[in-house]
Amino acid sequence: MKLALSNDEVTELLRQDPITADDGGFQRFLVNLQKQLNPDTNEIQLDADDLEKIPRYAYDYGQGGWQNRLEKIFGRTLGPKLGRHVPTE
Repeated sequence: MKLALSNDEVTELLRQDPITADDGGFQRFLVNLQKQLNPDTNEIQLDADDLEKIPRYAYDYGQGGWQNRLEKIFGRTLGPKLGRHVPTE
């Protein structure tokens, strides 16, 4: 899936210092997403694994600011719960 990010979304994605890629899974994930960004078009190519990890990192590991960061980057394009299916009853 290719997404066009806004300038603010790109800025949020690029906040993660690439030197932190070895500091943990979330940091490595954001640095890898940076590598998938086309800086000329602000488009990012996400595969099925990325689309699964985005809501998982945002909601499944407790608080740490990850939810806010991922919602700022992908909330507009992936929608509520960052694309995770929310059952209705």
